[in-house]
Amino acid sequence: MDFSTLKKDLVSIDVGSEKHIPDYAFSSFYNLTKVSLPDTVESIGRSAFQNCQSLKEVKLPDLLTEIPNNLFLNCRKLEKVIFPSKLLKIGDQAFFGTGLKSIVIPESVVTIGNSAFTGITEFSIRDGFNYQVNKYNIFNWLSEPIYDREADGKIPETYTFIKNVVVSVYDDVEKYVKFKFLIPFNDKFDFFSISHEIFINNRLDLGLLDRQFQMIRDFENKINYVYYRILYPYKLTDDNKKLFERFIVANAKNVAEKFILKDEVDPIIKLMPLNLINDSNIDMLIDFANKNRKFNVLSYLMNYKNEHYSERYKI
Repeated sequence: MDFSTLKKDLVSIDVGSEKHIPDYAFSSFYNLTKVSLPDTVESIGRSAFQNCQSLKEVKLPDLLTEIPNNLFLNCRKLEKVIFPSKLLKIGDQAFFGTGLKSIVIPESVVTIGNSAFTGITEFSIRDGFNYQVNKYNIFNWLSEPIYDREADGKIPETYTFIKNVVVSVYDDVEKYVKFKFLIPFNDKFDFFSISHEIFINNRLDLGLLDRQFQMIRDFENKINYVYYRILYPYKLTDDNKKLFERFIVANAKNVAEKFILKDEVDPIIKLMPLNLINDSNIDMLIDFANKNRKFNVLSYLMNYKNEHYSERYKI
């Protein structure tokens, strides 16, 4: 196939029995929504699908071992990628600016480039994954290089694409979610200061993360971090558990309101043993849920009130 003669207005492409796709082969094919990559393809050049802004889903060929730099850079509608089982390397900015919300990194991967996953808010890895295979670690996969920081140490305001990230860590034998944790990516939590210390012997040092808890100034980020650590208390010390529980108890109404605004019942139920909903705040929370039209939580709170506080309304 002569890739240089392809028209950029193509909607779909079948590369036939090609073994190699050259650099920039389909770059800026703005109308491309579907591409068929047969398992005969052994390699793909850098930026081959860069700026394919209509591309939604891709299944990468089984023989592919490397995702090159910028392969899907700025593919804003890309929502699903099926990885090959023998993938070894993911290049710089490979998925930067895509529409991917979550991603599971294959176990076979040994190298991940800088800013490979910037913009992705949920991803999964396995416990024991070789985080230190390249110079940097997880923070650099999700953000711009360290040298782009402002002189005062803050992330530039132009970095609005950096989101808070939830990481799920799977047991590398049983394949269940072993624990989750939140990385609050904003200028109120200096994650770069611990970026080169957070992994010890290729295992996440949760104790170090927990000790950074007081540095998180954003209230919602604090809630999310505490919630995941209580829900998944892997290597959670008694002292830190008590610290997190005290935080929930002391801020019960505000914590509940944060989950009400998300219309999420499950976190509220899981934190109920910490007196999250109580006699002094139940009516205010019901009113808050009603005013904000959060009907899932509203229904739960009203039922809870009828079951637990009905006696005080009897005449």
